[in-house]
Amino acid sequence: MITIGRRIYGLGAIALGLVEARFGGFSGDWLPVPAHLPGYHLFAYATAAVLILAGLAINLPRAGAIAALVLAALFGTGMLGLILPHTLTTPTDWGGWQAVAESTAMALGGVLAYALARGVGDAPNLPRIARLGFGACLVVFGVSHFAYAKFTASLVPTWLPPSQLFWAYATGVAQIAAGLAILSGVQARLAAILLTAMYAVFGLLVHIPSVIAAPASHDNWAENAVNLLLLGAAWCVADSLKAETIAAP
Repeated sequence: MITIGRRIYGLGAIALGLVEARFGGFSGDWLPVPAHLPGYHLFAYATAAVLILAGLAINLPRAGAIAALVLAALFGTGMLGLILPHTLTTPTDWGGWQAVAESTAMALGGVLAYALARGVGDAPNLPRIARLGFGACLVVFGVSHFAYAKFTASLVPTWLPPSQLFWAYATGVAQIAAGLAILSGVQARLAAILLTAMYAVFGLLVHIPSVIAAPASHDNWAENAVNLLLLGAAWCVADSLKAETIAAP
């Protein structure tokens, strides 16, 4: 089953791979690999190749499921091997948990893309578990908007009424509400659709302008790709819910 969510998720993986290949390293925005690591640049190019190839293959009927699983494993391994251990050393730093949630959400997007490629009826519990995890990540994202309200507000265009701080809080509430809807199953698909639209707006109003303002910034380019991956993951949540409705007797 080829769904739009899978295609967008794959496009995000391709974009991230191209960014890492262009800069020859890892952006700390998604994977804080130490630059002094032996073979750092080779590892970066190899990871970029995996992202690009898997992002392309996710659209193929026979290879789509494997490609999605590869991406889920890549993001999940990065979270467990690098991000979570660092976060556990400073558990009171909410930014660390935000990073854990972001990588986890990207990994769960791959799990959902895998389930969609296989057919949600083949393993009905898998997409449900992935959606629960994704919903929990959204709650973390929303809390981050309150924990780092001033920083979040600084990302909002100054021309957008009524104020930057208003939108920092409003989008935080929106992500928490979406997370709770997905966790509870109440209007979950509507929440996923609205969340997807919000991430698209983030890209248009925040991430693309940031690249235009500072095109030499590795992190700005990576943030665009990560936002696209999260957009694709949210769309996969909506797609999986629709597929389950269709498959239901």
